[in-house]
Amino acid sequence: MLLLKLALVNISRNPRRSIITVLAVGVGLAALIFLWGFGDGTNEQMRENVIKLLTGHIQIHATGFQNSLSPELTIVEKNNLLQNLSQTPFIKAVTERVKCEALVGTTEHSRGIILTGIDPERETTVTRINEFVKQGEFLGNKDDRSILIGSRLAEKIHVALGDKVVVMTQAIDGTLAGYAYHIKGIFHTGSQTLDELSAFVTLAGARDLLGIEEETHEIALRLNDRKSIPKVIIELKKTIPSDQNEILAWNDIVPETEQWVEWSEAIIRTILIAVMVVIGVSIMNTVLMSVFERTRELGVMLAIGTSPGQILRLILLETFILELFGMILGLAAGFAVTTYFGNVGISFHELEAAFSRSYMSTMTYTRVEWHHVVESIITLFLLTSFIGLYPAWKASRMEPVKAIYHS
Repeated sequence: MLLLKLALVNISRNPRRSIITVLAVGVGLAALIFLWGFGDGTNEQMRENVIKLLTGHIQIHATGFQNSLSPELTIVEKNNLLQNLSQTPFIKAVTERVKCEALVGTTEHSRGIILTGIDPERETTVTRINEFVKQGEFLGNKDDRSILIGSRLAEKIHVALGDKVVVMTQAIDGTLAGYAYHIKGIFHTGSQTLDELSAFVTLAGARDLLGIEEETHEIALRLNDRKSIPKVIIELKKTIPSDQNEILAWNDIVPETEQWVEWSEAIIRTILIAVMVVIGVSIMNTVLMSVFERTRELGVMLAIGTSPGQILRLILLETFILELFGMILGLAAGFAVTTYFGNVGISFHELEAAFSRSYMSTMTYTRVEWHHVVESIITLFLLTSFIGLYPAWKASRMEPVKAIYHS
C-alpha cells in the first residue's frame, strides 16, 4: 500500500505528462480495436457476400465438374440426394442449378460468361441475387426465354433492359446450341466477377439449351450457421459416394477470399506492431523523465534503507498505473467507436471500381471480435511492461551518494 501511495503521488506530480501518456496508450489501443473492427467487418462481409451472392455454404457436384464445367457431368441420383438433404439437420435450404460456359451477345458485341440455370423460388432461399436487381425484375418460373445479366456485362455488349441477346454454348451431345433471350432484369452487386461474367436463366431454360432433361450440375446448400460447415460436410460424406460426387465448402470454391482475409490480417498486424512501438517509446520516455527528475529523491530513499527491489517495484507500479488508465480509456473509446460504425457503416462508394475485383462491399460495417481485442490488450500490456523495465532497472541501480549530489 505504501508503494501504491508513493506511485500515485509521483504520477500526480506532473499531471500534464501523465495525461499525455494515458492518452497515448488510450488512443493507441482505441485505434487498434477500431482497426481490427474494420478488418473483421470487411472480412466478414466478403465471406457473406460470396456465400449469399454466389456459392451458398456448401455445393455438391459430379466429380470433376467444378474444374471443367463439362455439361455431361451431372449429379448421380439427384432426386434421392435432394430428398435426403431436405431432411438433414443444420441445412436450412437447398436449390439445384444447371451451369455452363457460354457466349452471350448481339450481332455486334459478345462476351464469354458463366450461364447458370436456377429455380427462381428456391434460389432466393439460398442466395440473395434477387435483391441486387437494379433494373427490371427477377426471373419467374415461367420465364424460360428471359435472362438476367450483370450491369457490367450489359455495358460491355451494349444492351439494355428489354433487348434481345443470343446465348450459345456446347450442348450435352457436343453440338453447338443457341437461343435468343429477352433481358428481363439487370443486377448490380459491385463484384466484377458477377456483374461482368455471370448471367442467369431459369432451370428449365438452361436444360432446354443444353439438351438435358432432369439432370442437375450443382446443388447449393444454405446452413443455419457457417460454423457448422465442417460438421455437415463430414455427415454428407458418410452418405454421398465420393467416387461419383464431390462436396465443396464455399471457401474451396472461391479460395481467393480467404487469401485476401489472410493478407488483410497481415497488414493489420504490421500496423499493430508500429503502433505498439510508438506507445512503448512514449511510456519509456515518461518513466525515464520521471526517474531523472527524482534522482536525488531516489538516492535519499536508497540511503535510508529502501532496497533496490522496492525501487524497481515502485517504478514498475507507476508504469502499470499509467497503462491501466490508458487501457481503460482505450477500451471504452475503441468499443464505442467500433460499435457506432458497426451500426451506421462506413461508405466507400467512390472506391467501388477498386473493390469490384474482390467481394468487398462499398458500405463496411465494423464488428467487435473479442479475441482480437484481448490480443491487442495483452500484447500492449506485455510490450509496455517490458519497455518499462529499463528505467525501473536503471533507478534501482543508482548509487545513493552520486544520486543525492546529482545536478
